Amino acid sequence: MKNVIIGVLFVVFLSFSAWAEDPAQEAISSLQTAQGLIKSGDTAKAIEEINYALSKLNEVTASGMIKFIPAAPKGFKLERKSSQGMGQGAMAVGNAGAEGEYSGANEASVKITIATGGMTGKMGSLASFGAMFAGISQNSGGSGSKSVRIKGFTGTLTFDGENKSGNLTLQVGEKTSVNIEGSNIDNENVLKSFGELMDLNGLSKAF
Repeated sequence: MKNVIIGVLFVVFLSFSAWAEDPAQEAISSLQTAQGLIKSGDTAKAIEEINYALSKLNEVTASGMIKFIPAAPKGFKLERKSSQGMGQGAMAVGNAGAEGEYSGANEASVKITIATGGMTGKMGSLASFGAMFAGISQNSGGSGSKSVRIKGFTGTLTFDGENKSGNLTLQVGEKTSVNIEGSNIDNENVLKSFGELMDLNGLSKAF
């Protein structure tokens, strides 16, 4: 009987640990605590709990974004992918983000960043606005900025032929942007190929 009780307690402990580590449950708990603090008149502490709940909800959002980091195309290897929810600075910086880093031959590297909310979530729109004034460079050896369409979404593409580096920024939805940055890459089509691999339509619907 004693062993049965210990076994039950162990299962309960594991269940509690899993619950405690769930960001969504932590957010719910903090909001419930905030509600009690508001009723007791402690608004300062209530704000702290609400901010904590927001940071946990951003973690939930970020964990959902990581699935939109694509597998590596031919010639590249996916080295790392991660996601992160932002804290109290989310209003200015961004609510959540996910990143994927890739490596290729001759020290080529590509980094994909997905961001939603805040200023970073609108980088695609800002980049497109800047491209209107930057114009398109006709010098194949230098850097140029131009508008492109990738799977039905408009973006801004820059590529520097001399430094073999470039950047592709796409606005996917009102508050979500995708940035694809490449170094030591042969041409701008490398950046486009990464964009083509992404489920941009799914991303726009999810966030």
